[in-house]
Amino acid sequence: MILYTPMPVEAVLEGFASYRPEYLELDYPGGGKLIVEALSPTEGRLVRLISSRPDDYLRPELQPGTIITFGPPRRR
Repeated sequence: MILYTPMPVEAVLEGFASYRPEYLELDYPGGGKLIVEALSPTEGRLVRLISSRPDDYLRPELQPGTIITFGPPRRR
């Protein structure tokens, strides 16, 4: 990646190394799993789909980057 900017590289990359997103693994109806980056307790951004069904990868609601809503984690 080439970044053309008049700003010092330290200012551009400030905080980059300390960013640690929280990932959740969710089951979805149909037998697959979703890896989701938590944005709030009830909302997340889909990062990865894990499924053995090829049709799941064509579904628009399962594309990476999609914001999904889910409930709070259940206690066991």
